[in-house]
Amino acid sequence: MNKMEALKFLASEHHVVPEELDVTVGYFNPADALGVARLFYAVYGDAYPIDTYYIPERLVEENERGNIRSVVARTSGGDVVSHTALYRSSSPNPNLYEAGLSLTLPSYRSTRAFLGLIPLANALVGHDGIDGYFAENVCNHLVSQKITWNAKAQETALEPALMPASTYEIEQNADGRVGCIIFFRIARDCRRTLYIPPSYREELAYLLDGLNLDRELVEADVFPAAGGGKLEVRRFDFAGVARCTITSPGTGLAEQLADLERELRTDGYAQIQIFVNLGEQWSGSVVEILRNRGYYLGGLLPVWFGSDGLLMQKHFVDPGFDSLHIYSKRGRYITDMIRHDWERSRK
Repeated sequence: MNKMEALKFLASEHHVVPEELDVTVGYFNPADALGVARLFYAVYGDAYPIDTYYIPERLVEENERGNIRSVVARTSGGDVVSHTALYRSSSPNPNLYEAGLSLTLPSYRSTRAFLGLIPLANALVGHDGIDGYFAENVCNHLVSQKITWNAKAQETALEPALMPASTYEIEQNADGRVGCIIFFRIARDCRRTLYIPPSYREELAYLLDGLNLDRELVEADVFPAAGGGKLEVRRFDFAGVARCTITSPGTGLAEQLADLERELRTDGYAQIQIFVNLGEQWSGSVVEILRNRGYYLGGLLPVWFGSDGLLMQKHFVDPGFDSLHIYSKRGRYITDMIRHDWERSRK
């Protein structure tokens, strides 16, 4: 079954979940797959950008492979009314999962169905190859930030204007592009070298505070490396975002970036993100190239590559800092830090 066939089926069955039933929570099993697909369709219509969550057999396969670890709340009739998960996503480290895919049927949002899922999801961390997780929590409301903060995760990065408002059209809770603040919780770690780009020495010291990571801090090399450099690009047309990883340094990166930025502007993209490996001595020279091209700080990404990562970003639209709703004092400090660097990048 493909996405078009799945959506046609979901639209035709007109399934209605009875209200006010008692629910139980548990880890996903194959019998839950259709209920999860129905839930995504009920909340997002056909707008969710990843096909898997509409296609029951794919949900079963991905949970069996360990790429998704779903937790669900079920009614006595077996309907899934709430869902969250840890899942492999954009990090190249297979042991760093993303926490998300959290949604609840509107008629069950006044219950505690979703809150019952959180302890089960958190219990997965530190076991079965899940060394930690990150969560991109939206900043058009505070609910998900508060839940993640209460789970002892820490804010380390900010992505202004990440998602288009159309993603939240059915929920009608977004007025313009929606930013995200990134939380990390690392349960299993080892001593690693972290090369500090001199331009962000103070910022990284703040972001590392409280993470309980064992790091040898070494100043990164800022001298430009000869050669073209290598940039891997992944485009997300639905979001208008390009995510790029620099896999080798070189002065030729500036020209590659200039060409890419022209293409993205022409195609109506909102932003470009660059992921820099802070486990490499050359990270400092790459950061200087980016800063000279108008990129600004996104934040720290612990164990993103196995080693830690640095997020740099550039917007082709207004980042919308004034519209961000930030829950914690730490989160607001990080927002001010990143906004200050954005202002620096525009001079």
